[in-house]
Amino acid sequence: MTSNNNEQQQGLADIGDNNNSSSNPDMKTWKERIDISIAKSRKVRGSNYVQISTIDYETMEPRCRTVVFRGFMKDLPFGAVEEVLRGDSTQEEEESSLSSSGKYTDCVMKMITDLRSNKVSEVESFQTTGKKNGNTVEMVWWFPKSSEQYRIRGNLQFIGNGGPLTNTNDATSNHNDYFVGERKQQWGNLSDMAREQFYWDNPGIPYCSVKGHEQGVPPGGRDEEGKVLPVPESFLLMLLYPTKIDYLKLGENYRQIDEWKREGGESQWEQLRMNP
Repeated sequence: MTSNNNEQQQGLADIGDNNNSSSNPDMKTWKERIDISIAKSRKVRGSNYVQISTIDYETMEPRCRTVVFRGFMKDLPFGAVEEVLRGDSTQEEEESSLSSSGKYTDCVMKMITDLRSNKVSEVESFQTTGKKNGNTVEMVWWFPKSSEQYRIRGNLQFIGNGGPLTNTNDATSNHNDYFVGERKQQWGNLSDMAREQFYWDNPGIPYCSVKGHEQGVPPGGRDEEGKVLPVPESFLLMLLYPTKIDYLKLGENYRQIDEWKREGGESQWEQLRMNP
């Protein structure tokens, strides 16, 4: 009976406790959780497929598609992170937030896309019209082996030939070499079949069935000597900077919200357990 009472009291305490992880060291962060989820599902075919949604600016309707998650960025300059998350950060603000860099820079999620795809134009339509949070999207990642769901909201960034497609201040341009290097490396890591797609005709137009139409596509994205061709303009590195994660583990009825918050000149992740 005593054990049952303790369990009931613990449950009530969890529901009523609004403290973040800084006062609850036993609560894992979303990054710690997802690293474990990925490791458990590494051998499951398709476990790195995720769904990401945008909004069509003209119709204001949602658009969702499946893309391949290609890992977390490494050694990302935090000044570039602040530029994406804050948008209007000053040099003074960036310097004051450097102490937060270790808490975030391994959280940026890496994918790829085509410059000509709808997701690029949908995000840019909001940004060019000055809409606040125009690059905000949401990803859903379901892990069937462990029955876990991650809904990851954040800001999307596209990296092209010269770096980020939308540079709003000097902070990002100072890191262009880093971004261009990461893009080039990802291009070389692709399979031959994946590289070929970026030489096809524009996505979304009727398919041409004329014989020999694809002759202009270099096999495997390689030259006649078998070397990988330079990165084409159509190839973009697509980065998601998470700002809010809604985690749910079925079977245990456990739900947790992680949010990147700025308080007192410093940014950090805050966790809160929620009712499922």
